[in-house]
Amino acid sequence: MSTNDKVKLIEVPFAGKDGLVWNCLHAEREDICEVMLRDYQSISGTDAEFNNSPPESTKDWHRELMQARVRKIDDALDRLMSGSYGHCVKCGLGLRDTELDLDPAIAFCPSCWKQQQDQLSQVDFDLETLQPFDTILVGTRNSDYRILLLDPRTGRALVDGGQYLNEPREAMLSGSSLRGFPYKPGAIAVGYRLEMWIGEKAISTSPVRSVSIEHHDAAESMESITAAVQRARAAI
Repeated sequence: MSTNDKVKLIEVPFAGKDGLVWNCLHAEREDICEVMLRDYQSISGTDAEFNNSPPESTKDWHRELMQARVRKIDDALDRLMSGSYGHCVKCGLGLRDTELDLDPAIAFCPSCWKQQQDQLSQVDFDLETLQPFDTILVGTRNSDYRILLLDPRTGRALVDGGQYLNEPREAMLSGSSLRGFPYKPGAIAVGYRLEMWIGEKAISTSPVRSVSIEHHDAAESMESITAAVQRARAAI
């Protein structure tokens, strides 16, 4: 994109330091959107002459990082408009200038950020602590999944939801992954991607945002489970 093609920023609604922050955030947002548009054109074949493109998993990870950054910038712009910019969104403590200089879109003070990360790392559901016929409701960034756990030890389950699982399918839940962090076998972790096998195909969800458990009596569920298993096997 040439300089002449770039979108002109709207009139800055602030003066002084807030105006500089506004321009800085808008400029970064524009640059990220330009990269995302170029990546989209590459995926759709517009830039087909570039054959040495990275694998899809890397592209997905990169795209999610950029989307997350845009959301963070938008939140910071909203705080500028509301007058709460420069304060921790959780405790209200004023952020230091050195922290804001490092990242103008920063939202948490160091103490609240550490607390949030500690809580995130503790939200794990170990499959072996659950019971057969428990139902796991998983909400990810993009979809919702309903998982009927058949064997907590092996991760065998019936899964429906998301874009491709319109009917319950028999699956093996293998664990949770997050780039840069240790793999969590046999667990569903908030903030991580849930990994599962359906037939010979490996499926990785978008990052998990919520998990809840419904406990069921095995005898009460057996009839519906048997019917679901038969439908799942017929669909293979």
